[in-house]
Order: sequence, then structure tokens, then C-alpha cells
Amino acid sequence: MDNTKKSSNLLVEQMVRNDDIFCSLLYDEDNSTLRVVDFRGGNFQQKQDYLKRIQAAEGFRKIFTLIERDDMQGWQRCGYLREGAIPGYYRRSDAYIMGWLSDENWSPEEMEEESEERKEHLNKIKEVAASFEDMKSTGFRAEIVTQEEVPEMVSSELERVSSKSKAAAKKAKTTIEIPCADEPLFMQFSRGVEYYYFGVQNKRTRQNNLFACEYQDCFGNAKIDLYFDSLKNKTDIALARFGLISFVDWLAEIGTVAIFALVDADNLEMNAVYASAGFKNTGWLNQQISRGKKSVDQILWTTKLVL
Repeated sequence: MDNTKKSSNLLVEQMVRNDDIFCSLLYDEDNSTLRVVDFRGGNFQQKQDYLKRIQAAEGFRKIFTLIERDDMQGWQRCGYLREGAIPGYYRRSDAYIMGWLSDENWSPEEMEEESEERKEHLNKIKEVAASFEDMKSTGFRAEIVTQEEVPEMVSSELERVSSKSKAAAKKAKTTIEIPCADEPLFMQFSRGVEYYYFGVQNKRTRQNNLFACEYQDCFGNAKIDLYFDSLKNKTDIALARFGLISFVDWLAEIGTVAIFALVDADNLEMNAVYASAGFKNTGWLNQQISRGKKSVDQILWTTKLVL
């Protein structure tokens, strides 16, 4: 792996090409994961042996890959678990997310069946989502913004929050960093992407929020994220939901086929926003991100647009 310091929110990429392996390795040091973009079929066990050597040397917690259906059994035989699917990810075919954890207690066979705890959590999300569907969105506006405008919009929202109280000001300073204009707003997920930013504002209170997506033009898929995703009240939720629906409409206009999002499993309100906006739960990714010393699961939300 190249030890050159990476830019914020950018993955470190390493291409591997020999007689047996042809893939791109995307290193996420912040979350201690490695995504494999496989360009060639073949001996999956040989690939996994190579990846395990990298994992042992670099200490990554998790390796995952997005593949088409034909390759799924090959990765399963190497100990990978199917954690989700993104309909239309490759424009004409679906992508399946296969994950492998370095944890010695990792047993994909035991996790094939969805647990009762997860079922209850997903049912709770659906219940909360149903209460969001009639929320009013009058007085909101949404529009595409440039990457150069992003830092100013984040700063403006932090100033608005900070002006309410000293406690809010302290919390804003310690939990949010204003992004640089030349870097993506969220951690990179795919290679060869374009970035789009979508601002949404409550015209009365001037509260604003920012959606961002990375878009793969070759496949027509987009991964969406929301910057201020801690939704504390009805206004926060209504603004986020309005922005999400508006952003999906805009992405449809530029020819997007598949839209997906990964949301921390314990963020009930944010998961419910996606569910209430017509997204479907098509996966549950184990220990996908790091939060301090803790690894956190993420729920996969997807929607496929009509070609």
C-alpha cells in the first residue's frame, strides 16, 4: 500500500494486475475497510488468499466487494456473506455486496438468517416512517449548488445553530468540521465518480442542510448522503425529507438509474426519512464504519428509477 498521506474523505487506490488477479483496492483508513473492485473472474480463493495477506499486513477490519450475480457463489465459498443488493447499480444488472470480517468470531453461516432484533428494528423504522409521510414541506426550497459553495453553507448553518446558546456553539465546534472546497463532502465509496451537491433551506428560519452524491456516469448510479444527519425535531426531519425527494427528482432528470444510501443502523430518524421517501431496505452491512473504538452496522436503502 502507498503510504502517501491521502486527502480528507478520499480513498487510497492501489491497482493489482498479474496473471491471476486484476482489481482495484480502495483503502478506507478512517473506517479500517478495504473495498475490492474486481475486473476479472476466476479463482476466487486465490484472490481471497492475497487479500488476507494484505489484511494481515495492514490490519483492516473488513473487506467487501460489489459484484454481479454470477460471481456471488465464488465469493461465498471464500467465506463472504451477502450483505445487500443494489438494484440497477450496473444500469442493466444488480450489484450484490459481499462482506468478510477479520474477527475470529466471524461466521457468515450463522448470520444468513435475519435476527429477530434486526426485524424489530426495521419494523420500528417503518412505523416511524409512516408518521413522516404527511409532513408539510411548504416554505422550503431546494437547489443544486456548486462544490465551492459547500463550505459557506456549512459555516452558515453552524453559525445559526451556535447563536441559539453557548452549549450549542460548543457542540457545533467540537463535532463538525467545515469541509474544504476542493474535497468531497463524504468519504469516497467508488472510483471514477463525479460529485453533486444539493442544498435545502427553510426560507423562514434560514435553516439549511446539504445533500451530496457521488455519481458514476458509466453506470448511472448515485450514492447519497446528508451532511447534518442528526434529526432532532419535526423541522429537521421535514427539511431532510423534502431535500431527499427533490434531489432524487433532480438525479432522475440527468439519467440516474440506481440511487442508494448507507445509514448508521442506530440513526432511527434518518433511516425513517429514506423509508418514507420510497426507498427500500435491501441490505444490512455488518460493522461497516468505525465510530471511535466501536464498529457500527449500516442499513442499505435503494431505489431504482425507470429507464
